[in-house]
Amino acid sequence: MIDTHTHVYLPEFAEDVDEVIARARQAGVTSCWLPGIDQDSLPSMLALKARHDGYFEVFAGLHPTEVGPDYARRLDVIGEALADTIYKGIGEIGLDLYWDATYRREQEDALRVQLDWAVAQGRPVLLHVRQAYDEIMPIVRTYYGKGLKGIFHCFAGTLEQARELTGAGFLLGINGSITYKNTPQRGFIHQIPLQYIVTETDAPYLSPVPLRGRRNEPAHVALVVACLASLYGLTAEEVARQTEMNARGL
Repeated sequence: MIDTHTHVYLPEFAEDVDEVIARARQAGVTSCWLPGIDQDSLPSMLALKARHDGYFEVFAGLHPTEVGPDYARRLDVIGEALADTIYKGIGEIGLDLYWDATYRREQEDALRVQLDWAVAQGRPVLLHVRQAYDEIMPIVRTYYGKGLKGIFHCFAGTLEQARELTGAGFLLGINGSITYKNTPQRGFIHQIPLQYIVTETDAPYLSPVPLRGRRNEPAHVALVVACLASLYGLTAEEVARQTEMNARGL
């Protein structure tokens, strides 16, 4: 299993991150991917990667909720960081109109800049979309056929959007929210071929049932795999094997 989206470099894990990683390994998680939030998150990500050599992949990007009046300066710093091949992709980037739409135009501009980087550099993206699918889809469509690839993290769109995105070659990141009984994607995710699904936790957020309300961690990706196995009518081993293959292929 691979946790393709986890923030174990955040302060919530400062006291026990090594134990968290040990539990992940014991649960069968073979790798964790660390998406950046802004330029200030990069040093802690790199330090964690260095301490657990070979276990983490790191990504650099400007998260949409971190976009403000000084976003161009922040992008410059991240763009410079991406000169280092240690970063496997660009993320976490996207649009978020849930918390605040004040800087919507700036969010869209930052997204386009980073998508352009991804195409030019041949790097995959980790896309964050919250209450903004109608706004992000017209932007993403302009990159169809240009080689853009990546994951729609914490996929919360419709079946039609899932079919369009996977048809364009994107993967869908599924995490603990799939275990919540009122999550719409529970009703249709099995209609999307498993070859387009990857697993994630978004730790410390979105703990799966029966751990809702507690801090999430990479070991809990096993509960996501178990839920997907039930929805697809497959064994957990089959889901784990295919989703890990999907992630490594990206």
